Amino acid sequence: MRPWALALILTLPSCASGPPVWTPAARTSAATCAPPDSTAAAAWRLVTTPNFTFCVPPAWSTANGRTWRGSGGSLTWGTGVAPVRHVVRTVEVHVRMPPGGGPPTQAEVEAAAAAQGQGPPSCTSYRRSERVGGRVAALYDNECDNRHMTGATWAQAAIYFQGEAADAVTASQQLQVFRTVRFLVASAR
Repeated sequence: MRPWALALILTLPSCASGPPVWTPAARTSAATCAPPDSTAAAAWRLVTTPNFTFCVPPAWSTANGRTWRGSGGSLTWGTGVAPVRHVVRTVEVHVRMPPGGGPPTQAEVEAAAAAQGQGPPSCTSYRRSERVGGRVAALYDNECDNRHMTGATWAQAAIYFQGEAADAVTASQQLQVFRTVRFLVASAR
């Protein structure tokens, strides 16, 4: 047997028997991974957190390990219950009122908004449950006025991802990122 092979065999048991070493923030490694659909032109980067891993496209960047930005969008992961997000749209509506009259009624404002093409946001919602990382995840893509809010939650693991995307292609890519989540199992001594 070659000396280097013997040394490798001798050091593996000591590494496997120790407790896992976790860092507080997510980190990327030189390891690569592929998205579930395997249509990516380049290998994605592996991101390791204390309890799970996931993959991001090679051009994405992060400043803190929890928020990742790519072309046309961003996503954030966290633990616990996902924060509630609301779609808010501010519009300016002109309502003609007689002199000395009171403020317009809700019905008058809504009628003026509709007449000026400023109706409520047009929204569609995609929701489904999938098995991701060996656990059931709820994935969603809510599109309102051409802006996508994506996300995934794992009730069993108490983690979540939330994303914002400027278009359907970026939203689809974020859903692919969510599908790369793999949970780490720390072995007991």
